Amino acid sequence: MNARRLILLSLLIVAMWLALFGDKTPSEPATGEVVEAAAPAGGRPARDVSSLAAREIRPAPEASGKGRQPAELAVAALIPRAELIPAAGEGQEHPDLFPALSWTPPPPPPPSAAKPPPPMAPPVPFAYLGKKFEGGQWEVYLGRGEQLLIVREGMKLDGIYQVKNISPPTLTLVYLPLKQSQTISIGGAQ
Repeated sequence: MNARRLILLSLLIVAMWLALFGDKTPSEPATGEVVEAAAPAGGRPARDVSSLAAREIRPAPEASGKGRQPAELAVAALIPRAELIPAAGEGQEHPDLFPALSWTPPPPPPPSAAKPPPPMAPPVPFAYLGKKFEGGQWEVYLGRGEQLLIVREGMKLDGIYQVKNISPPTLTLVYLPLKQSQTISIGGAQ
């Protein structure tokens, strides 16, 4: 055996001997009696702890004379827990201690309420079929489905359109509900 193992073995034997024979506790059972506190030096009687709890802490008055006496220690009055920590239901807001975190960017703000576009006249329901210059004014032949219409300046068509101007190469109509002008191409003045 080497020296290290011998030292460890001897320490083990000493520890076992102390565990078995080294106990020096008295064999008498404890009486369980409480001993009254002794009066402190200076001849003052011991104070009741419950009377100290009702008072606030005050520093002990300094003793005048040759030596300093030790400062008097007092126990602070206990404050009820309900005063220190109010109940959760008393309307106080509690901060979120563990807020949710996310690496995704926030959504874009909603688009501002843009004005809707102004109302527009529907497309012209008439198709150009032909024209004729007669009596010093133009006549234009328009078709809508199976219907054939012969129009001149100033005429109203179905109470919705009015012919404003006929001057080749265009025919100008006014959509009466919105008072918007629309044109139809009618070709050159031949």
